[in-house]
Amino acid sequence: MEKFYKLTEIARMLRVSPLTVRRWIDEGKLRAFHPKGTRLYRVPESSLKEFVGADWWEEISKSYAEAAEKAAEERKARRRRR
Repeated sequence: MEKFYKLTEIARMLRVSPLTVRRWIDEGKLRAFHPKGTRLYRVPESSLKEFVGADWWEEISKSYAEAAEKAAEERKARRRRR
């Protein structure tokens, strides 16, 4: 099953503004869709991988996964301190 990303997640990964990501979508550079009943965009992982290139995607996805894991651990540690 394919993973889908929010615009803010992509912006964090690529270190750009969410408005930049939205502009890429509006210009047709990055494929995205709206889930039914929402105004929010979702970008399939395959589209993002195609946009940045396979080699760069491997590097980006690893660093993003590590950062997300670290943030989750920090949240758990904060909860334990309460």
